[in-house]
Amino acid sequence: GLLLTVAPADSAELEPVGLDDVESGQMLFRSGSAGTYTQAVSLGSTVHFDISGLVARVTLEQSFRNTSDRWVEGVYAFPLPDQGAVRRLEIVIGERRIIGKIKEKSVAKKIYQAAKKSGKKASLVEQQRPNLFTNRVANIGPGESILVRLEYVQTLKYTEGEFSLRFPMTITPRYVPGAKTVPADA
Repeated sequence: GLLLTVAPADSAELEPVGLDDVESGQMLFRSGSAGTYTQAVSLGSTVHFDISGLVARVTLEQSFRNTSDRWVEGVYAFPLPDQGAVRRLEIVIGERRIIGKIKEKSVAKKIYQAAKKSGKKASLVEQQRPNLFTNRVANIGPGESILVRLEYVQTLKYTEGEFSLRFPMTITPRYVPGAKTVPADA
């Protein structure tokens, strides 16, 4: 197995993003503009790869925080590898633990909307585009932490005697008002 850990993010304001901008696992909060989101503060990420033959079982754990002073609906987005399939999903918000269950799409949406309306912590998994897995999370309170545990499987690529696998983890410069993100000599 292989283990990768990423340190917490800076709590500086981040620029608004759309779901098409997602290149790594992110918790996004719905903003006032349709189709745009603000990124949640990332507290850390850990990923573990178990590889057996041509199959990798990937376990990803990421934590985030709602640093706002309001209740929000979040969208956890993760770009799955082309040959990836989600096996398990667990989300912990404060004291509440949500474990994913597979339901028919229209039934799942009705259950989610009813839970959201009644103020319950709820989650809904959807496929945004062919390789983007999204999971809506309702009623995240001010200051609450969100822990996402995602397990998926993927096949390894084998070309000319070499094995490879893709893990979508883009680390980009953080937005800090007034600070340059690219060195002047770059």
